Amino acid sequence: MGNRAVITTEKDMAREGLGIYLHWSGGADSVGAFLEYCDLRGFAAPDRSDYGYSRLCQVIGNFMGADGNSLGIGKLEELDCDNWDNGMYILNGWKVVARKYFKGQEQNCYDRWEFLKELDACQPEAQQLGTDMMEALRFHGKRITDISWNYHYEISKRKENGIAARPFEIGKFYTDCKNRPYNIVKIVDKPYMEAIIERDCEEITVPRFTWKDGSESIILPENGRTIVSTEEVSS
Repeated sequence: MGNRAVITTEKDMAREGLGIYLHWSGGADSVGAFLEYCDLRGFAAPDRSDYGYSRLCQVIGNFMGADGNSLGIGKLEELDCDNWDNGMYILNGWKVVARKYFKGQEQNCYDRWEFLKELDACQPEAQQLGTDMMEALRFHGKRITDISWNYHYEISKRKENGIAARPFEIGKFYTDCKNRPYNIVKIVDKPYMEAIIERDCEEITVPRFTWKDGSESIILPENGRTIVSTEEVSS
């Protein structure tokens, strides 16, 4: 008895490789949230990196806890793929592209956004994205690695350096680096999850993201460089 499922990849299907076994939380709504969360965190997918299955197991394991035999990994031939519950999910990247051994009614009882927030809260505190950042990432179709390759490191560095966390202030100037202020922008306005900036007498609208320490980031469109609200410069 359970809510079983196996998660694998197209590559592993072709070579009779590895898969992840879930005894619980194997419905499409929960599995979809696990995959989206890993994507938001910028993890390399199982078919593209040896670390992919590890990161997925880490996220799911933090959510489920360590009791019982809820989560496993092994060769597909040894896993309960035809499990009479949710069958097998086959991935390409972090997307489900095929199913096997599933003929029932798809589970759809969990709200994706609420599940993602709960899933994030189950991760180690230093690794949590926070509700504001997750919402902004989803809104703009970005991953945390588009903002910073190491989220925890960036926040810890600012804290250790005594840099106060604060949002962008309208009318003030910011740069991507105080030591080499090549990209200086003025914050003109802050509509919902966006910022209107002025640079070289031109106004453009860019995505705005809120970190869990309260500071904010924007991404410059032409080079992908990030400006953080802590990098204020005088006009």
